[in-house]
Amino acid sequence: MAPWSTYLTGSILSSIVWVLLAAAPGSVRAEDGPQGEETRYFYLGLPYGSDATFHPVRELINGSLGILQISSNWKSLDEIDWGHGFDITWESITHPVRTVDGYGRKEFLTSEVIPGELRWNNLQYVPNYHLHLIGGGARNRAFTEWYEAHGFSHPGIWAMATTVLHAFAVETVEHQAARGPTVDPVADMLIFDPAGALLFTSDGVARFFSRTLNMSIWSGQPVYNPVQNTIENAGENYGLHFFPVKDRRLGLFMYWGMCDLIGLTVRSVGGLDWSVGAGGMVTELQEEARGTGMSAFYARLSWDVGAFLHRNGSLLASIHVSEAWSQTLRINLFPGLVSWCGVSPGVYVGVRHSDAIVGVSLISIPLGLAVSQ
Repeated sequence: MAPWSTYLTGSILSSIVWVLLAAAPGSVRAEDGPQGEETRYFYLGLPYGSDATFHPVRELINGSLGILQISSNWKSLDEIDWGHGFDITWESITHPVRTVDGYGRKEFLTSEVIPGELRWNNLQYVPNYHLHLIGGGARNRAFTEWYEAHGFSHPGIWAMATTVLHAFAVETVEHQAARGPTVDPVADMLIFDPAGALLFTSDGVARFFSRTLNMSIWSGQPVYNPVQNTIENAGENYGLHFFPVKDRRLGLFMYWGMCDLIGLTVRSVGGLDWSVGAGGMVTELQEEARGTGMSAFYARLSWDVGAFLHRNGSLLASIHVSEAWSQTLRINLFPGLVSWCGVSPGVYVGVRHSDAIVGVSLISIPLGLAVSQ
């Protein structure tokens, strides 16, 4: 068993428990916003931090190209075979029974849907629950809240359309080098993505994750690097802060996305909270043939540690140190933390192998600009 198998399985089992608690009647206490003001849970419209940078287009970039930050997947934009990735995704989800049968129904259930095995190459269900069910459900809810806040009619329809486009973009890039149909899009797009979106339409579920578990969307600040024709610093990440004893300053911290960290959160009397965590980061996605001509992807991990500064659930700054070749050092300063001549930009500093990368982004533009050696 790989060193991270027990940790990851425990994380996903705890996620299932949280979902069941959130869905249970009367499981949470309502915490309403100001009188007469509509309550939001995952997009608050704050003028600072990760909440200020949340935007549907930026999330499409973060979601689809975040996988390129993995060491084994790092490549320039012109190296992505978009057509092949879309064909693999389309064939997989339009013939789900054939794809699953070719892979093996039992194998599909125990590796993609039900946490039934602890082998390190049978943990595909971990991102399905963390990233697609819980993360994807919260993100779809945030899309709805963003469209509502910006005056779109039928925000729920806009949100669902964005979620579907997001799912296709994610799977297209992830499978642009796949040898053939794979069960990953079947599980992601036909089971966990719609289940997450449906689950988080419940105000009780959204309130539980947002208010009781203090979960927030902490996506990256993607920047375009013309030197290497790459997108840097992309990724969809989530932070969670659970305080078992109400009104206590010390709580449990969890962070997940391309890395899974667990640690502690400390509430500050001055309004700035901070968290630290340690865990594993995905450094390699391997495709493994299963059944008759089908395949699945599984992850290998390396250690990663991070520290985070945040206010009202909105991430202000973070620093990661990892043994991953592509993400040795990652520093993010979000808008609202520093300002220059009346402008408060987002700043990214990263180290990839021997390359130093510096990027700058603005709230109003979903993609920033970077330079590297």
